[in-house]
Parts: sequence; structure tokens; C-alpha cells
Amino acid sequence: MKKLIFLTVLIFLTYSSAAQVTNEGSPKSWDADMLTDKKEALVTISMPSFDLLKIQKEDAINDLDRSKVYRFGYEFDVDLGLKNAGTWNQLSNGDWIWRIRIQSKQAKTLNFVFDTYKLPKGASLYLYSADKTDLLGAYTDSFNRKDEMLGTWMVQGDDIIIEYYVPASKKNEGKLNISKVVHGYRSVTDFDIQQKGLNDSGSCNQDVDCPVGSDFDDIKDNLKRGVGLMVVGSSGFCTGTLINNTSNDGAPYFLSANHCFENNENGTTQNPAIWAFRFNWISPNPSCATVTNSTNGTFNQTTSGATILANNTESDVLLLNIDSNLPESWDLYWAGWDRSGVAPSFSVGIHHPTGDIMKVCRENQSTPQTAINFNGNPSVEVWVVEDWDLGVTEPGSSGSALFDPNGRIIGQLAGGQAACAGTNDNGLLDVYGRFSVSWDFGSTNNTRLSNWLDPGNTGRTTLNSLSEELLLSVEDNELDKNIIVYPNPSNGIFNISNSAITNLSYIVYNFVGQQVASGELADQNTVVDISAQTDGVYFMTITNGSTNAQVTKKIAIDN
Repeated sequence: MKKLIFLTVLIFLTYSSAAQVTNEGSPKSWDADMLTDKKEALVTISMPSFDLLKIQKEDAINDLDRSKVYRFGYEFDVDLGLKNAGTWNQLSNGDWIWRIRIQSKQAKTLNFVFDTYKLPKGASLYLYSADKTDLLGAYTDSFNRKDEMLGTWMVQGDDIIIEYYVPASKKNEGKLNISKVVHGYRSVTDFDIQQKGLNDSGSCNQDVDCPVGSDFDDIKDNLKRGVGLMVVGSSGFCTGTLINNTSNDGAPYFLSANHCFENNENGTTQNPAIWAFRFNWISPNPSCATVTNSTNGTFNQTTSGATILANNTESDVLLLNIDSNLPESWDLYWAGWDRSGVAPSFSVGIHHPTGDIMKVCRENQSTPQTAINFNGNPSVEVWVVEDWDLGVTEPGSSGSALFDPNGRIIGQLAGGQAACAGTNDNGLLDVYGRFSVSWDFGSTNNTRLSNWLDPGNTGRTTLNSLSEELLLSVEDNELDKNIIVYPNPSNGIFNISNSAITNLSYIVYNFVGQQVASGELADQNTVVDISAQTDGVYFMTITNGSTNAQVTKKIAIDN
């Protein structure tokens, strides 16, 4: 346990410039000295009214069906871009900003889909409420995709300004066009949490930092760092979990439910390129099955864009690759898994019900497996949680992982009728698609998990979390006795002492699995220079070419 804590501390001290919404800095227009025309008012583009009562009646029915995505917003189709809307202003230094003001009356939040998003290097995009009380950004060129799509996270309020900054020399290089404005009519926001406590989620829910038992609390404290709230189809919520693979390379794989992709309110499939993700959204003051307010957390770790790797309806599984890199400073956690199909003695779920702050639930009995009629499929293979002993799930929890007593994923939430009845649950069941079925269902890579989570075809039945696997490789491998890396930490230049083992090679990875260096090791001493990399934790995998034995060394750059 001490070694795990050490690794966590080191990771937390690192940082990355990869694609992320930094929520740092501020729009150029907020600096009054930068604007050349300080009096020009932005024209407000107002969204039309819509039949909210009809939408709420639909939600009242759909929310009873856990196999449907929890909808939080109403989508307006628009066509608003740099060439046909908004206002350009030149700044005092010659650079430019483009701003557009969008209003949708009585919206709790607004979020947006860009069907064209291509920013040149040095440009940035911010979204903020007109009263400047909520700010999201900056989005940069690191979010550029080949399909030029982007979906944003939510900004509080019904009156939002989008501001694009571009250096003068690159004014004609950028492309932006908004295709959807999403009116959030029951979104979870900072305002809601402060004013209404648990918002839409029931009062029997347990915040993730509530105790679930001494046999799992330490495991839970790690697992929660890999659970994310996901905006699907720009107006719905699901939950998912970062999942490890046998390469232990930190690939940004995210496990959720297939119905989050296929079964939205319009009955059509979604485009994950516009999905947005939020991690580590945890209340610092846990509310444990009470009506006491859950206060908001300090982290706002959001990113956008994903690609589907595998999905099927047989176990209602969806595996995504989050396309924007996940910063090391977020201190995320890749969970392990168990594909044996053996029923656990107890199980735990971690999730975001109705898009609320992260919650936890526990079932103390062994979880039976069966086949049910689900989402039009007459024989979906599932685990059945007959009656939660602690907490509950709700719409929006869909796709969240079911963990065994070792903290390994054995399934993901597919459906059910469990809900709150005051501060107690209603005693009804939930069903989870089984990981053992998801593993090798179908005959192609895009229907099963095996090719993605065991790319080297090791045949492993269980896998620990990324952190545990990397530590175990250090502790248990014979090579470790013969290889010394020093100084560690260093300024990026490491000496590798090799006690006469021949045919050794090395690869250095950063914490999100990107290769940053490689080479051969001499018989006695080799110098590895990665001083061009940023401060943080790295992993050096050393391979014996004669025996294929490997050892992984944690190394750290600290300037």
C-alpha cells in the first residue's frame, strides 16, 4: 500500500500540455486595455421557445427505463460560424477576437456542438456566461480532429458568449462553425448543487467518499479516480470507467454501455466525436443517504472527443478510446478486470446518477448471472443485483462499472428499476452486462474486448489496475536484481547500471503510455537522456531479447 501511495504522489506532481480544457487564463476581451472598440455591443442570437412540458412528460416515461440515456437538454440545430455570424474585433496588439452571444431563456446550462473546429497553433476558444460568473476553456489546437468535430462541456446560465482568439498572422487559418445549441433544462451545475443539494438524484444515494466497508474503502479511493461522467449525443448523460489493458501502457480506454451509443431519445446512434468527459467530480463533504446538500468539488477536469473501438448488444458493452490525451496531473486510475465469469462474494458500483456528483453503491450478496430480454435482444447475458444494500443507481448511471471485491471490473450497468424511496432504496433490481461475455463475443475486433484489452494475446483471465501492474512488474521480475537506474529522480539524464546481462533494450513511456525514448543497453553502463521531457513520472521498460523477460522501472524528472 505504501508503494501505491508513493506512485500517486509522484503522479499528482506531474503535468502535461496535452489536449484538455485547462480552465486557466481568461478571454482577451476581459482585458479592457486590449479592446480597440470598447463600446460595441454584441448582437444576441436567441433560441426559439420549445415545448418543455412535452419534453418533461417524455422524460417521466424514459427515466423509468434504465436502458435509455438520461436526457438533460433540448437540442437546437443552428448554422453559426466565423463567416456568417458573430463579431470580429481587432485587439490593440493587432491580434483578433471573434465573439458570438447566444441566449436560450431559462436554460440552466448551455453546451455546443461544432461541426467544424480547426484552430491554428496559438489560437484559443473560451465559453463564458455573459455575467462572467462561469468560464470554460481554453480549447486549443490540441482538440483538432480529422473530422473537425467538437462537443463542449456545459456553461452555467442562459446567456453565453463564445470567444475565439487568433494571432494576426493566422487570422485566415482557423475554422469554426456551431451546428447545435443545447438548452440544459435539468443539468447539474454548480448553482444547482449550492442551491438544491443533490439536484435530481435521489436522497438514498451515497456520495463516493461515504464508507462502504473496511474491506473496500481503500480500493474505492483509487477506483473513483478512473470514473467519468460522459455527455453523449450532446444532450444525455452516461457513466464510464478507464480500463487497463495487458500492455499496461495507459491507453485511454473507457468502458461504458452500448445503449448510451445506440438508444438515445431519437432512437438513432450517436457520434462520439462530440462527446465530452468529466473526471474526479467528487464532493468534499459527503452526503450519505441523507437530504444534506453535497457541496461541489474543486476539480473541473473536462475533455472532449472519442472513437468507438468495440460494442455489442449481447452484453450491452461499449469500449471507447478518448482521443484527447488525459493529463498526468489529473491523477487518474485505470481499473483492472476479471473475465472469468465467477460470481463475486459482493460487488460495488461507482457512478453519476442523473449526472450528479459521483456516488457509490454496494451489494453484499453474491451476484447471480442470467439471460434476460433487454433492449430488443431476448438473451442478454447479465449480472443481477437483486436489491442494493447501500446506495442505488439511477438513469445517468448507465455504463458504470460493477467491481468485484478486488476492485476489478466484471460488468457495466445495462438497465434496471432500482431507485430511491426517500432515503431508502425501492428494493428493485439492476442488471449489468457481463465482462466475460463482452470479452470474446462476436468474430471481429469491433464487437469484442479481447483484442483491445489483451493486444499481446497473453491469455490472462484477470488483470490488476495499471498502477498495481507496473508496481508488480518492478517487485517480481528477476531482471530487477540486475538493473540499477540512478540518480532517480534526476534532471532527465539517467545512468543505467547493468550487471553483465546481454541483449537488453529499453523503452521509456510517459504516464499516458506515449513512447518518449528507446534504445539498447550496454553491458556495463548506459546513459539515457530524456531531459527534453517535462517534469513528472515516466516508466522505463527493459526487455531481455534472449528470454523476453521484462522489468519496468519508475523514473522521475524533477528540475
